[in-house]
Amino acid sequence: MFTIIGHTLVVATATWLVSSFVIDENKVNLFKAKAENAESMSAQFQSKISVLELELARLKSENGRYLSWLVAEPKSFPALEKKIAELEAGLAASQAKAISEANEPSHSGKKPKQLYEFSRDFTRGESFVDPKTKAIIGISSIAINNTANGTLHLPGGKTVEVKEIKPGSTWTFDKSGVRYQLTMETVNWTNNSLKATVSEVAD
Repeated sequence: MFTIIGHTLVVATATWLVSSFVIDENKVNLFKAKAENAESMSAQFQSKISVLELELARLKSENGRYLSWLVAEPKSFPALEKKIAELEAGLAASQAKAISEANEPSHSGKKPKQLYEFSRDFTRGESFVDPKTKAIIGISSIAINNTANGTLHLPGGKTVEVKEIKPGSTWTFDKSGVRYQLTMETVNWTNNSLKATVSEVAD
């Protein structure tokens, strides 16, 4: 009877050991399969990442090339944006300069007075008439040495004859409390032309 029991125990123990070994081996095989599958997927993902990185680099290169073309094209949006930015910067600089100049006090505390000046070309036989002061000079003849003869009328005075008027000849007079100067700028015998100027004299 003990022999039967012992034999049974031996068989049961052997069966258990075999079953345990088979089960453990199956577990190992399963883990190995999972590991190999994970490695395979990792390799696939790594390959895909490499492809995507190459594609991204290509797209960046193409984008930079297209952008440079657009900027070079005057009618493209990037070129217009660049031009607008330049104009805005120039406008801001001009405004800042204008504000700075406006805030700078002048030495006298007043804006400088704009002095009156009137010039006109005329020819021999014509008269120069200043529209503001009514000073008049008329030329009747021009000599070969570029001197002129004529008549002169200044405000508050009589009409007088003037001779040998040269370029640079001047006459000073007053009108409404302001001093002016009549200057013969040019005398040209070749084409019988002259130029005269009436200018306000600064105080």
